[in-house]
Amino acid sequence: MSVTLFIAFIVLGAVSGMLAGLFGIGGGMVIVPALVYLLPKMGIPDQLIMSMALGISFSTIVVNTFSAAQHHHKFGNIDFSVAKFFIPPLMIMGFLTTSIVTGLPKHIITKAFAILMLYLSIKMFLSIKKSQKVTKELTKSSMIIAGGTIGVLASIGGIAGGGFTVPFLENRGLPLKKAIGTSALCGCLLGLTGMFSFIFHGYNAPNLPDYSLGYVYLPALLCIVSISFFTSKLGARLTTKLPVSILKKAFALLLIGIAINMFFKY
Repeated sequence: MSVTLFIAFIVLGAVSGMLAGLFGIGGGMVIVPALVYLLPKMGIPDQLIMSMALGISFSTIVVNTFSAAQHHHKFGNIDFSVAKFFIPPLMIMGFLTTSIVTGLPKHIITKAFAILMLYLSIKMFLSIKKSQKVTKELTKSSMIIAGGTIGVLASIGGIAGGGFTVPFLENRGLPLKKAIGTSALCGCLLGLTGMFSFIFHGYNAPNLPDYSLGYVYLPALLCIVSISFFTSKLGARLTTKLPVSILKKAFALLLIGIAINMFFKY
């Protein structure tokens, strides 16, 4: 890895961590598009780009959401009665989806990711707020179906799925803090599933760079998480000093542009 790429991965970690803390988003929406641009600079074959980008993204999710889940557990904000029904289908469908994704052509994976990113970016820009009124009952079947569905969608995007999980749980009567805490635990375990899946399916894959564990390129992962852990805390502190709502809309517009560019370019 060149010095330029080393610096680029460090900057990516700093930026993704800052944005995660500032806007409360997962790093995948930033990390995956950046890696799609950076990995070819290393001479990575075209057919490996998206699998490696998603594998690295899921690995960063494990690190970033683990500390968040610990924090929420400490304050009793994880509802394990919900998690025990939500997590199994989430992990199973996450693993199955990533298994399929690794065998798909790059242009299909990229377009699917771009569509998902476009949806989440528009949602962020509009800042849609669901009513606090409970509209549907939180049943075992609804948790199982939602867990499986979110597992599929999040695995396509290399994201933790909080943008889907939190609104679903809150809309069905779970207090916001518990919805966020439960989502953090779900995101951590989904990230772990995605990471192991991309390691497993990429094991002994040809043309991978040195120091790769399956589709997870370890030098890039270490660069990103070593700095994002600290900048995410800085971003969280800045929420009280910056016009977050305005910045969030501007950032959403940038992501919309990136999603459209990815859809047509790749």
